[in-house]
Amino acid sequence: MQGGHLAPPLFLGFSYNISMWKNKHVVVALLVAPILSILAWYAVGNIYGEKPQAAEEGKTYKLVGRSNCRYASGSCTLHNADFELTLETEMLAASSVALTMTSSHGLQSAALGLVEGDSAPQPAPMTPTSDDGTGWQGLLPRPSSPDAVIRIAVTAQGASWYAEVTSVFLETEE
Repeated sequence: MQGGHLAPPLFLGFSYNISMWKNKHVVVALLVAPILSILAWYAVGNIYGEKPQAAEEGKTYKLVGRSNCRYASGSCTLHNADFELTLETEMLAASSVALTMTSSHGLQSAALGLVEGDSAPQPAPMTPTSDDGTGWQGLLPRPSSPDAVIRIAVTAQGASWYAEVTSVFLETEE
């Protein structure tokens, strides 16, 4: 180092000029760019994103399980837009499981079945427990394998809704 002149520091192998940070245009651009990118992402999602549609009579819709369906929680929440079903284990006996189902909308019918291996399930109809069709209860044989799957089918507002979830949630962690 001759004459007391210091070289600019290296950042990721590149040297940069410190006077660049004194330029207000550069500083404003670095502050505004992330905000503009988030606004653009939001605008593109609103303009080109899928718009939610009301369920049409006679059509079939799939329900998706939330995270509580994947572990021993005693409860499983299934949803599709604003339609939601909650399955809860009411009684766990040696040979059967009693389930209660709560719906966000009044149901006209509900059925569920247990699939173990290659067996074809016989759907068991559920019985309503409330006058408005939001509460239901049903009985299933107790699964013998952790790979067993519960299939649910409901009818509401003339449309059919279905789901397939693992039986892991039937047990509760103590």
